[in-house]
Amino acid sequence: MKKLNRTPVVIASIIFAIGLWLTVNLGFDYTTTKDIPIVIQNLADDIALRQSPPDYIRARVRGEGWKLLGMKIGGDTKYIIDMENERSSVILRTSADLSERVRIPSGIDITELTPSQLTLELDPKIEIRIPIEPVLDVTFREGFNRVGPVSLNPDSVTIRGAESVISAIDRWKTKQLILRDLREPVRRTVDLSDSLSRILSFNIESSEIRFDVQPIAEKTISGLRVNVEGVPANREVAIIPPRIDLVIRGGINQLAAIDEESFSARILYRDILADTSGTITPRIDGPAEVRIVQRSPVRLQYVIRRTQ
Repeated sequence: MKKLNRTPVVIASIIFAIGLWLTVNLGFDYTTTKDIPIVIQNLADDIALRQSPPDYIRARVRGEGWKLLGMKIGGDTKYIIDMENERSSVILRTSADLSERVRIPSGIDITELTPSQLTLELDPKIEIRIPIEPVLDVTFREGFNRVGPVSLNPDSVTIRGAESVISAIDRWKTKQLILRDLREPVRRTVDLSDSLSRILSFNIESSEIRFDVQPIAEKTISGLRVNVEGVPANREVAIIPPRIDLVIRGGINQLAAIDEESFSARILYRDILADTSGTITPRIDGPAEVRIVQRSPVRLQYVIRRTQ
């Protein structure tokens, strides 16, 4: 005799039993909690919040199981704060005018709200433009490094918000950009930090970060003449030796474009007069992108002679 497949019957029975259990049990009243998002409306264009309000109010609600389930699943419930005509700080009890602030299904009662009180501090709204500061966490492949400055496009952002908040801000950071094992130039778009985004507005959301990465090399600049500045007409100064050598480090392409003319070595006459050791270290001026890793000699002798 052929054996009957009872699996569909068993599954149907289980589904029917679960449905019956839900129908019976969700008909009772229950108490639960729901986080209701706070929405601020009709704030005047020239007024701003000093501090961000909570994201939500936690409500303790009671009602029939089916209605509570629908409210939990649904996303339409909001706690609305109408700021029309408000120009100074507002302190409100969250339970006040509840029927106007929260639209909830009929048959559900809110028995408690946390926090019980909200303070909304207001300020005149102002606008400023400030530089963007990149936040980088980068590592380079062995033998490579960043060459030259980090550039941003755009390099500044316009922010609007409460005067007391804006006046304390002098730059705005990006979100952290993490890059590893770099061996080629970088060009990445990174978002601006979203801290205070609920009380500040921005004219842009991101900026493009660029910087060059090259193999690192060293180069020797030989025979750089040392000049003495500010010598009186009746004096002359002899520097011994009159020339120095430099070893510089930087990107390989960068070093290829640098020669002796890119650097100057100088000593100020007033520094010589202030010296008591008989030797002095010259000041070296050159491209900011390269690093001087060695100079020879480091200190120089000098002789002052009267010419008249």
